[in-house]
Amino acid sequence: MQTSYPAGPSSEMGRQIAEGGKERIPERLLAKLWKERASRQTSLRTQAGKRVRVVYPGRPGVTAGPDFRDALLDVEGVGLVRGDVELHIKQADWQAHGHGGDPNYNGVVVHGALEVSSLETRLHSGSLAPVMDLSALLTESSGPEPFLDLWQVLARKGFPRPETLKEAEEALDRAGDERFRAKADWLLRCIQSDGPDQALYQALMEGLGYSSNRSPFLRLAAAASYPALAKTALQLPAKERAGAIGQWLVSCAGLGGPGTTGRRSPRGMGPAMDRREWRLFRVRPANHPRRRILGAAIILTRFLEQGLAVGLREEAQRLRPAGLAAALCAVSEGGPAYVGRARAKDLAVNAVLPFLRAWEQAEHGSGGDGLPEILYQKFPLSADNEVTREMTEQLLPPAWRGVVSSARRQQGLLHLSALMKGAH
Repeated sequence: MQTSYPAGPSSEMGRQIAEGGKERIPERLLAKLWKERASRQTSLRTQAGKRVRVVYPGRPGVTAGPDFRDALLDVEGVGLVRGDVELHIKQADWQAHGHGGDPNYNGVVVHGALEVSSLETRLHSGSLAPVMDLSALLTESSGPEPFLDLWQVLARKGFPRPETLKEAEEALDRAGDERFRAKADWLLRCIQSDGPDQALYQALMEGLGYSSNRSPFLRLAAAASYPALAKTALQLPAKERAGAIGQWLVSCAGLGGPGTTGRRSPRGMGPAMDRREWRLFRVRPANHPRRRILGAAIILTRFLEQGLAVGLREEAQRLRPAGLAAALCAVSEGGPAYVGRARAKDLAVNAVLPFLRAWEQAEHGSGGDGLPEILYQKFPLSADNEVTREMTEQLLPPAWRGVVSSARRQQGLLHLSALMKGAH
């Protein structure tokens, strides 16, 4: 069910609109109008004349990139389209703000503006995004509630709208389990291709990348492979291993600085990445890739003797969520942890437990003991992120939102969000 927004503009919004002149409306107000009014509009069209109905305006972007993420639009002659939306007062601001050369904007499916000058806007990828005149947003629509909500979209993917609280719980559990199995299937292929230690290592590295740097972290895991790191680090005194691995990884990532040179890289490590591959703009210092890389070095060192996969399997077999999360934390000598408790819980749920299920399948087929699933279902609620918060608001009425009470159900929200990306 869609969130219900106030029908009338606030006094401040009304004042700014009433003062006249599109060029005098700040972009933050245009974003507010999009969020509150777009799904009520019946007259929005692309400059090429295709009618657009806004099913879901998207969640506001909080990092470098478009104004709204994962909007859901019904485009005449195309059907449902899921992607990002960028808003400007003038279409020409796209180039003035440098978006045309920024790959963060390659997911834009509609470029909206109050003053338009052409039918399409060219993205960094070379693709063209249709342009839409947003002038209709300046007048409050008396139109009906959105004609299509997210549950209607999800029903096409096998998740009909729950009618009771129990059905909502069951839907989120089922969605969470589907996400868990999909991750395990991917990791099974990785195990078969690269072996268990490398498969788990790259899953952990991907998780340390957050949404903005997942791909660079995966490339780093391929360039600085676990076997190369482990073989060379084991030849060093124990107290030097974490520092050495951190230095090798930071250098290979192309993020080196003072104190990251002077030790020869392991044989078999690929060439250094280009620093420009990393997204560093608007990244909080505590989440900088360099800090996460140093955290990865501490985790790898912790299990270096027995091997990463064996070491974390032994920890998981104790069936203690807190213990597994603690094994994935990495403290620093000063300042915030390299990998804190919240991120460690995410790594356990998104990487370690799906990996262990995949490893069971690789070793025993379907005859494993099922311990990864048991621990997965026991894991408590993790910290919310922008996707889980938005999906909770969009899918569940206030009285039902307490059902999101476990990591499994949070994973269910993420899975439902991902399903809508293929909503055609």
